[in-house]
This record gives sequence, structure tokens and C-alpha cells, in this order.
Amino acid sequence: MAAQMPEKNNKQTGVPAKEDPRKSDYITNKVLLVFSGCLFGVLGLMFLNNILNYTSKYEIALAAIKVLWVGGLVLVAAGLLLMLRERKRGFDLSYHVMKGSTLAVFGVALFVVFSIVDWNPNSTIKMMYVALPAFAFIYLIYHSYQPEFFMISLDCGIAVSAVVLGQTVRGADYKLYLLGAVIVLMLAQIIGVAKVRSDFGHLRLGKKHKYVFEFSGNAYLMMFLTPVIMGIIAAVGLMLAGRIPLASMIAAGAYFFVTAVYYTVKLV
Repeated sequence: MAAQMPEKNNKQTGVPAKEDPRKSDYITNKVLLVFSGCLFGVLGLMFLNNILNYTSKYEIALAAIKVLWVGGLVLVAAGLLLMLRERKRGFDLSYHVMKGSTLAVFGVALFVVFSIVDWNPNSTIKMMYVALPAFAFIYLIYHSYQPEFFMISLDCGIAVSAVVLGQTVRGADYKLYLLGAVIVLMLAQIIGVAKVRSDFGHLRLGKKHKYVFEFSGNAYLMMFLTPVIMGIIAAVGLMLAGRIPLASMIAAGAYFFVTAVYYTVKLV
């Protein structure tokens, strides 16, 4: 059966194929760009946080935050215009990192980060110190490891993030909302994996595109089991007090480490 395969088809299906050097360089450059952006983002936030600590410069820092998220919107608009220009002129930019879509995505990231920071600078900046490197790490896993390990990594990250947020926000209601969000995300994954399995490894996106996976029975088991385990860990960490939240985060970290070793060995 003929299928239109997205960019990652070889890694997803596990079918040996001759790797296009341009594609390999393109992925490497994308990963380096994301890591560089997150690094400079953290350094910039550290500088901004230092300015916020000075009363005389506090208002200047708040104004800079607003300028940055507005600048993100400007970059999104510029990126979209550049994409239209590229499409109109018929440029083939399949393996080019610097293009309109890159500019638009960077603008979206800038807008999202500084919109969150603008909401509560004193606490959200510290949260971004963790969120940006975590995003870069997950992005590396997405391009370097098996799709099932990427899903496992997301599950572990969601559970740990929920517990961490549960320790920073005040009020039991917020913890219930966080737990509800975790449960919804985990159920969505289970339903999605079940759909892929029932369709013999196919994930259909509209009429023209579909992803084709060749998951083993063990991979399906891990993608069913991990969201359940992480949902339980998140529930325990959010609903109990004392040292239990820390223990739940350690448990999620240990689970991630064990699976990371397993899937790293499979890559060799």
C-alpha cells in the first residue's frame, strides 16, 4: 500500500536506508540551533533576573520583557511573510535551517517565553531555567532516539513538571487542576497508541499524510505502561506532602534513566 512518508520515516519504521548527508547535516544543525537558542535564552533570563533585583532598574526590566514578547510577534509576522515569499518564488528549502519557518518558530518561542515571564517575573524566570534546557534535551531525543523512547521521555517530563509546579503554586485546587491535566495527557497518549496499534502501525493525519511505524510488542507495552506509571507518580507527588513529592520525582528520574540506558543500548 503506497503511503506518503513524512521526514522521519526511516527512523520510525526502522527500515535500513541510505542516509542522505544533507538530511543528516540538516538535523544536526537544527539540534545545534535549538541548543544555542535555549542556552542564550537562559543566559538572557539570568541577566534579566539580576536587573529585577535592583529597585532602581525594576521598571526598566519589566518594560524590556514587554518589548521582547512584542518582538516575538513581530518575528512571527516577518517569518510568515518570508514563507509566503519563498513559496511564491518556488525556493526549495527542505534542508535549509535559516528560512521563514525558522524565524516564525523562533518568534513564537520568544512570545511564549516572555509572555509567561511577564505574568510573574520573579517565579517564572526560575522555572524557565529548567524548562528551556529540558526542551532542548527532549528535542535531541526526538531526533536521535526511537519514537517510543521520545514518548516515554515526554511522560516522565510531564509527571516531574506537574509535581514541581505543585510544590510552587499555592492551594489544593491548583494541584487538582495539574493532576487533571496530567491524566488527560496520559489518556490521550494511551488512546493514540491504541489507535496506531489497531491500524497496524499507521497514524493518519488528514487525507494526504500518514506516519508509518513498525513498533514491536515491547514498544507498545512500554507506551501503554509508562503513562499509567507516570500518572500514578504524579498523583502521589501532588496529593501527598512531606518528602513524598521529592521521592516521586526521584522515582520518575530513575524510571527515565533505566529506559534511557535500555534504548541507548538498542541504538548501538
